[in-house]
Amino acid sequence: MKHLFLIRHGKSSWSDAALEDWERPLNKRGQRQLGLMAGALRRIGAFNGVIYASNAMRARQTIEGMIASLNDDRLPPRVHFKSRLYTFSADTLWKWLLKRDEDRVTLVGHNPALEELANRLLRKPVDALPTGSGVHILLPIQHWSELEPDTGALGEHLKPGWVSYHEFQRKQPGDPGKKQGGSALRGMALSLQHLMTRLQALEPGAALGFDPEFLHQYRISIRKVRAVLETLYALSGDKALKPSVKRLKRHARATSNLRDLDVFMDTLADWERDPDYRDALADTGALAAFRERQQAAQTGFAGHIQARVYLDDMENLREFMHSATLEKTLKQQNKHLIREALDARIADHNARLVALSDLSADEDFHRLRKNLKRIRYLADLDRALPSDFRKDLKQRQSILGEFQDRHVQETFMQAYQRDSDPDGRLTPLIQRLTGQKQAARQHILTLAPIDPPEPVTRARKTRPAPEGA
Repeated sequence: MKHLFLIRHGKSSWSDAALEDWERPLNKRGQRQLGLMAGALRRIGAFNGVIYASNAMRARQTIEGMIASLNDDRLPPRVHFKSRLYTFSADTLWKWLLKRDEDRVTLVGHNPALEELANRLLRKPVDALPTGSGVHILLPIQHWSELEPDTGALGEHLKPGWVSYHEFQRKQPGDPGKKQGGSALRGMALSLQHLMTRLQALEPGAALGFDPEFLHQYRISIRKVRAVLETLYALSGDKALKPSVKRLKRHARATSNLRDLDVFMDTLADWERDPDYRDALADTGALAAFRERQQAAQTGFAGHIQARVYLDDMENLREFMHSATLEKTLKQQNKHLIREALDARIADHNARLVALSDLSADEDFHRLRKNLKRIRYLADLDRALPSDFRKDLKQRQSILGEFQDRHVQETFMQAYQRDSDPDGRLTPLIQRLTGQKQAARQHILTLAPIDPPEPVTRARKTRPAPEGA
């Protein structure tokens, strides 16, 4: 088995027209891509073997910048710059590969040569290889001289916009529903279509897991769609909506364990830096155990959204968002639909809130948090709502989220202690979580009910006054 890693140089600058092509340096975006991609490429093994690079300035700066960001003294001796690799021809690269004798080859170069070479080797081509991207190809051969087209398997395909949420979001379009004038229901239809498109765009980054923000944003999008369709179903009773709601609920639930573990790993990283807790984490193996559990959850989620049933469900949902069925259901609702549904959810939330006490179960606080999320998702669809109202909802969600995170993390640690900590080394950490959870719980009990926005007012038809009145 041979391993081939192809890395396209970072974004280059065209600001100096006097420079020859091979002299062009990276621009600011290209420099930023280096730190983003270096760690991800190292994780997939791109720097484990010999590294060959074009001698063009942008390729040289790419590999040197990546290695500098990794701060690994073992890497610079593995790098070799070759003038022959400054080429835009896949044929030239193919002939060069035939003469290699290493098991792993990393090649830093240029398009269209790299993309054409990748797609010539792979059984299923990659869609694109933008600047800063990398692709890992597994080849079932003993010698590079045995290279044949369409025989390679894709190991990993990494793009800056899949590794960094910031890079991803930089090019994302805004929600057209928020800019829609006139009908609020027309705006809702456009927002639903936008959210389904956004979900699809977030999937690669969420599946790879290099930046947990992808999963967080994926969860927000899928829950917004679900909240709207649930509201429509509750108000209209249209059974055509029910299958979509069920699909969304199932796929949203598939994110929960991974998201909880992503958040917990941040907490564990903070504890690892604390000398009061570092030894306990190391001695009990907790950090390694939860990291392994997180990686397993990441693999499981990636499998979930790459499975045929998921792909079919999401395609059906996207078609439904553009369907005459949904359009008909929306047209049958009055223009105050969002506000009326929002008012009803606020009333339910306030009733749950005032019913809470010191004796309430943790699950009651959890239900309140889920209720508040649905309020926020509906509020996001009504741009006429005052900013203070939105700010209050966000602050409340943060408080309820703190409680839920500590509850989940306390449960994680208690279960781990039962199985792997007979000496109770983790007890101080669990006590800390319990104290934080109780503090968040008390904070929630002091919250006042949500003050709803101004009530919906409907224009009433008035009859002309009788003559002489």
